[in-house]
Amino acid sequence: MSGKPKLRSIWVFHLNTGSCNGCDIEIIDVLTPFYDVERFGIKLVGSPRHAHALLVSGPLTRQAYYGAKETIKAMPPEPRVIVAIGTCTCSGGIFYNGYPVYRRPESGREGSEYPRRGGIAELIADLRDEGEKVGPVIYIPGCPPRPEEIIYGIAQLVGLVEKKLSYQEYSDELVPFKLPEGPLEERIRLTLMERLRHLVGYLDREKILEDFMGLVKEAEKSENPREELARLVKDYAAKCGDVRLGFCMMLLEREYWRVKDALDAGKEFVYWV
Repeated sequence: MSGKPKLRSIWVFHLNTGSCNGCDIEIIDVLTPFYDVERFGIKLVGSPRHAHALLVSGPLTRQAYYGAKETIKAMPPEPRVIVAIGTCTCSGGIFYNGYPVYRRPESGREGSEYPRRGGIAELIADLRDEGEKVGPVIYIPGCPPRPEEIIYGIAQLVGLVEKKLSYQEYSDELVPFKLPEGPLEERIRLTLMERLRHLVGYLDREKILEDFMGLVKEAEKSENPREELARLVKDYAAKCGDVRLGFCMMLLEREYWRVKDALDAGKEFVYWV
C-alpha cells in the first residue's frame, strides 16, 4: 500500500466482480458482531457515493468490468481506497487467463497469446490512464482470506498497525530478467502442453501431446520433416475419426513450427504459460 490516507473511520462499499462468494462470506463475517469491525470505525454503506473505500472480491470478469468501473467513478474522488480481498482479486487466482476474465487492451497486447491477468489492477490501470484518481490499493490475498487477515489489512489503512514487510519492486531495468535456458525439446513440449490446456477440455492432453511428439519424432527421420509431419498429422486425424483431436493435432503442428523456428533463429517469441 502506498500513499496511506489519514482516516479515523471509513465507510466501505462491497463489490463482487465475479467471485465464487467464498470471500464475500468472509467479508460478511467481518461485519458480524463476533468480529465487530465497526469498533474500528468501519461501516458498510449501500451506495458507492458515500464510500471512502471499495471492498472488491472476485476476478475481474468481462461482464463485471464496466459495472466496476462506473462504481469506482461514482465514489468521491478522495480517498477512493481499493481493498482487494482474495487471491482472485489480487492476481486472478485460479481464473488467471480464463476466457471470461478481462484483458486490458494495452498497446501491442491485443493478441490471444497474451494472458488475461484478471486482477483489479487491470481496471485501476485503465482508470488512471483515463485521468481518474484512484487512491491507495490494499491487497489481501487468500482463498479466501480469514476475517483476521481482512481486519489486519484494513487496520493498516486506518493506521492502527504498521506493515511488517517492506515493499520492493523488481523490473527489467533494475534486475534484467533472463529466461532460464532449458533443453530445447523440453521447452517446446511445455509450451505445447500449455497451449493444449486452452483447447482440450476433458480430453487427456498428456496423451494427445504424447501422440503428437511421436509423430514429430517419426517426421524428423525424413529428409523433409515439415512435409512429413503435415502428412502424418493428416493421416492421424483421418484415422482417429474425432474432429476435436484432428483440430488439436493441426494446431500443435502449427505451434510446434512457430516455436521451433523461433528458437532455431534465436528470435524472441511468446511462450504459453
